Amino acid sequence: MSEITLKNVSKKYENGNFAVREFNLDIHDKEFIIFVGPSGCGKSTTLRMIAGLEDITDGELWIDGQLCNYIEPQQRGMSMVFQNYALYPNMTVYGNIAFALKIRKVPKAEIDRQVHEVAKILEIEHLLDRRPSALSGGQKQRVAIGSAIIRQPKAFLMDEPLSNLDAKLRTQMRVELAKLHKKLNTTIIYVTHDQTEAMTLASKIVVMKGGVVQQAAAPAAIYNHPANKFVAGFIGSPSMNFFEAKVSALGEKKNKAVLSFGENQEKMVIIDGPRGEVLARSRNGQHVIMGIRPEDITDYENAVKGGFERSSIGITERITAREMLGSEVFLYFDECDTNYSVRLKPNNTTQPNEKMTFYFNPNKVHIFDCNTEENLF
Repeated sequence: MSEITLKNVSKKYENGNFAVREFNLDIHDKEFIIFVGPSGCGKSTTLRMIAGLEDITDGELWIDGQLCNYIEPQQRGMSMVFQNYALYPNMTVYGNIAFALKIRKVPKAEIDRQVHEVAKILEIEHLLDRRPSALSGGQKQRVAIGSAIIRQPKAFLMDEPLSNLDAKLRTQMRVELAKLHKKLNTTIIYVTHDQTEAMTLASKIVVMKGGVVQQAAAPAAIYNHPANKFVAGFIGSPSMNFFEAKVSALGEKKNKAVLSFGENQEKMVIIDGPRGEVLARSRNGQHVIMGIRPEDITDYENAVKGGFERSSIGITERITAREMLGSEVFLYFDECDTNYSVRLKPNNTTQPNEKMTFYFNPNKVHIFDCNTEENLF
């Protein structure tokens, strides 16, 4: 059982700068929480405040109903896994995993049972007699995780545990961490700058910027309903495309909105339904930021299938670059000195310097306020 609550938690340094400002979050038992954001956004500092490795300047940290601002790290029941593994080089894998139990003076037979049980879960039983210097990066990380598991903590705190691994190993370890979370059935709080890790592992993602929480929600909600332009642009690879657009009401009842964009505002997307009506009535004549993900820009054939071929007008662009990734192809074009990307099926054969007409799915368009950058919907 592990319930962790952060209430208006802040970290302020002596120079007056805030690393974290008024952080609020309820972490429920067995959740996989991931803090994600660019370097310096405060995610690792927040994790270290939960662990007790950083003092809390203001606010409250509650763990299982107990105020823990001034509780020593070893009394909080947390286990930390770092990106640099933090293994004892002079000890074997067995010794590293067993160390926490040895200092508690647990009987040898019980230590042996628990070490082998943890090693079996992590599939490293055959490595127990080796030293860290003889292990690969992925194996070292499993040992570090094993050292954390054997303490049977209330929650695991992981600070970019996969960042030192190559791309293939990171993919493998993501799968292993997901399986491990199900096996252990415990709370994991995880820090990363890698949005792929966040999207594939988390039950809840906390997106941070400048020490402030921008949005905390399930991965699908973060991706499909970003709270603001920053979240929309940070989550997704390639990132969301943004255009400055002018709103014009359409129809006698003003129940549709035309978004005009491009160098001469000659390109248009028509938004109808409830969203179109809200835009037409509240933003007529105003400028907004229009966002659309690369996979929601398509060719004519797929626009017809989606029934929106008449909702996008005149979006013809010269392709500047093409990336073929096997299962998909990315096309890039420039507009107003900004580079944009489109994700299409691999049968598309458009080459650089050729022109292609694109269609925006109006149901997938996001609208952001130009000043606050908040998502209007």
